[in-house]
Amino acid sequence: MKEVKLLAYYLPQFHPTKENDTWWGKGFTEWTNVTKAKRFFIGHHQPKLPTDLGFYDLRLIEVMEAQAELANQYGIDGFVFYHYWFGNGKVMLDFPLQQFLKSPKVNITFCLCWANESWKGTWHGAGNKMLIEQFYFGEEDYINHFNYLLPFLKDSRHLTIDSKPVLQVYMPQSIPDLNLFVNVFQREAKKNGFSGIYFMSVRAPIGWNPMHYGFDGSVFNNIKNINKYQMKSFKGILLRMVLNNPIFRNIFKMPKTIFYDNVRTCLEDFPKANFDLFPLAIPNWDNTPRTKENGTVYLGDTPKSFEKHLIKCINKINNLDSSVDIVFIKSWNEWAEGNILEPDMKYGHAFLKAVSNAKKNLFKNINL
Repeated sequence: MKEVKLLAYYLPQFHPTKENDTWWGKGFTEWTNVTKAKRFFIGHHQPKLPTDLGFYDLRLIEVMEAQAELANQYGIDGFVFYHYWFGNGKVMLDFPLQQFLKSPKVNITFCLCWANESWKGTWHGAGNKMLIEQFYFGEEDYINHFNYLLPFLKDSRHLTIDSKPVLQVYMPQSIPDLNLFVNVFQREAKKNGFSGIYFMSVRAPIGWNPMHYGFDGSVFNNIKNINKYQMKSFKGILLRMVLNNPIFRNIFKMPKTIFYDNVRTCLEDFPKANFDLFPLAIPNWDNTPRTKENGTVYLGDTPKSFEKHLIKCINKINNLDSSVDIVFIKSWNEWAEGNILEPDMKYGHAFLKAVSNAKKNLFKNINL
């Protein structure tokens, strides 16, 4: 059995910025919404609060050191840092990444995911409010973007595939001159001694073939099709038609709910592909701290269920004729989306132990 690497997405939204101070009030960070969260129904677990790492501030490099140690302890091989470049040199939330770059003591593999979306007010429940628009300014801006990323690409901790540094692009289909973007980055990479960039899409449409656009692989982010999988089970149909009915939700101010089993089925329905396709495992989800009754809550997203899900995802990639064996986990620390591996007050280290168990138990015949 081949060795599989596990990389978890990492949100750097845990330090104050002047923009967030302006939009949401002085000192706003991801913790602001986390601590204000409330329960919407019986059995709804909110607020979700941290234990070991506390309400950390990513301006302190010691936090990232502790996170890397914790990740390594439980079998997380690396982080995928979200990276925000809005064009014309405008970046956001990059202070922790710059700190990381200067701190070799943070001993963990990493790559970057360019989260190329406009920012709207979803962090504070104001979804239609435009905060920063994503722009694409062409070749000169792509060169500047590459040069900004170059120190990360050269870092010895950076993830490589086929000797190429990996760069994820969240929504490549949104780039109007995608071929130009890819060509500029590949050209600049070769100028700087690389054999190229290994491009990976994250949230491209189903049927979007990365090889047609100069990309090498894709993350199987099938969650957008969750409704189809809900309709395959009686309890999923009942949930969608009754409790998730817009009239019911509006009257009772209820968030949308989805059974975690349906989420598992959706993400584990892994297709064959003629390109590198990487499984995505999701441990849990509850974004009501951000969006309140407009949010979505997974039901039954326990550490044990996640362990089974992760084993399935690992087996999917292990059974492929591929030299690239990576499973991505969403996410390490999306606290306001209830999407975490970090220790919390209810489960402690249980989700991290699920990761460790999944790696250890691959050779056992487990009833999944």
